[in-house]
Amino acid sequence: MATQVLDPSPPGPAPQEPPEHRAYARTRATRLLSAGTYLHPGYRRAVIRELLRRRFRVVAPSYGYDAVSVLAHALAARRLRRIQWAVAVGVDVLVLVLLGNGVLNPFLGVVLLFWVPWAAAYLRRIVTLHVLMTRVRESGPDGGFDGACPSHPRLTDALARKIDHEQAGRSGLVFYGGYRPFVGAGLPLRDWSNAQLLLGAPKTRIMARKSTDGTPPDLDTVERRRVVPFTVDEITSEVAARLRAVLRDEIRPDERIEGLTVEQRRYTTAIRTNDRTTGAGWSELPGADDLPGADDLSGIHWREDYDAAREYLCVRVGSWDEELVTSIFVGFDLKGDTLHTEFYTYVLGPLVADFHLVDQLPSAVDGRLAVRVAWDMFTAMVRWWMSLWLWPLLLVPERFLPGWAVRWTQPWRVSRARRAAIALLLSDRATDTSEFRIGRYVNRWRNCGALASVRELATSETYHHFFQQSDAVKYMQIVERRLLETIGAFLYEHDVDLVEHNRAQTNILLGDNSQNIFGGENSGFGYNYQPSDGGSSGKAGK
Repeated sequence: MATQVLDPSPPGPAPQEPPEHRAYARTRATRLLSAGTYLHPGYRRAVIRELLRRRFRVVAPSYGYDAVSVLAHALAARRLRRIQWAVAVGVDVLVLVLLGNGVLNPFLGVVLLFWVPWAAAYLRRIVTLHVLMTRVRESGPDGGFDGACPSHPRLTDALARKIDHEQAGRSGLVFYGGYRPFVGAGLPLRDWSNAQLLLGAPKTRIMARKSTDGTPPDLDTVERRRVVPFTVDEITSEVAARLRAVLRDEIRPDERIEGLTVEQRRYTTAIRTNDRTTGAGWSELPGADDLPGADDLSGIHWREDYDAAREYLCVRVGSWDEELVTSIFVGFDLKGDTLHTEFYTYVLGPLVADFHLVDQLPSAVDGRLAVRVAWDMFTAMVRWWMSLWLWPLLLVPERFLPGWAVRWTQPWRVSRARRAAIALLLSDRATDTSEFRIGRYVNRWRNCGALASVRELATSETYHHFFQQSDAVKYMQIVERRLLETIGAFLYEHDVDLVEHNRAQTNILLGDNSQNIFGGENSGFGYNYQPSDGGSSGKAGK
């Protein structure tokens, strides 16, 4: 006899089709993040808080995911929870009224008071499982996740356009609010910088002037060509074009890096003040979507002030269907006939392991699963009642607890650690240590820059697969090697002596390989990220 399949339709309007220009609406990262809003209430609240309640804040750039879809599913999951509590509280209030009027039997009334909340929670769990098994499961010939957004009154067209515009970075500007400008890119993996003198390439040996004793000429006496002048914009644009060509566009299909994007972006802060002495209150300030564009910024390259915009070349490689993202930021500056190059690598590791549970669910909710859900809810109620008496164990260090107590408290400890890490990531407050606490009298200011992305808030502390570790370093080294070769070719075409460049290139590449790749200083495997005293910069853990 075939098993009957339950098909509870979740409340609310039908899903809306995503706009065509949202390139990452159907990626694996978007699907797993959407599933996480149903599986983790803390993550669901963080998504709604950062994208809806704090809409004055600029949305962090997207690295392989679509924030509009994630917010839509977060609102849908919250709506299910609110319906559950509304039904439970409403029916219980009605039961209490009927008991007070003597309409219901006292025994039946007490049973209903306890059964109705349980039944509402049970129905919500069944509906959530149905949504995960149908709308959020991996797409296939019979349906699945297609990037459609559940409609919600709070997710207006204007809000969706704002989020999509800011996370796409079509204006070329990124507004950051914390210490690090590369918000949304994850944790640092490796960085280096190099300053190279722009000396002219030496002429042929016959034309070079030798000393009288036959020793080779020194740098000051070698006859050199004149360096062909170039600007920062020229070297940045040329490096970007050559990286696209050698890594994606003009290479054999089997060697092409399909998930490669090369963009030029400017990073600046977004601070607004509320100066009441001039009558400029918050209501008169522009919205986050009215922030200045690239045309409004100064033409000075790399100004040295707090609200200066600095341009970097962003080379992003999205692998594992955009679940693993390696980002390389390259900046150039010219000062004193010296080319200064900065290289920063960040990595977005895989999503938390619990989000992957959506791929292991059965294809439908049948009678057997419905019975099992009911039994699990009953046992969970018993465990919750027992945990009320054991909660003091959370205050005891793990090394003093027996094995069964460590296993019981581990989920709570991990959850508490993640909440603390998220709070640190999103914190932007500074302590006023002045003598008269003069900070009480200054104009109030609002930091509108992005502090973290909803993707970063769902990143796992560890890799889930061995090859995810190696791929994060592989793409960094490939881009790094091609970058050094491209810079060398550009300098050669402008008659720059490459001796110093070749020496620096050797040292940089040896720095990549001098340590054991699986536990060395530059491996980047692990996320024991410890901010320094001066801010949020640091190294990935060993």
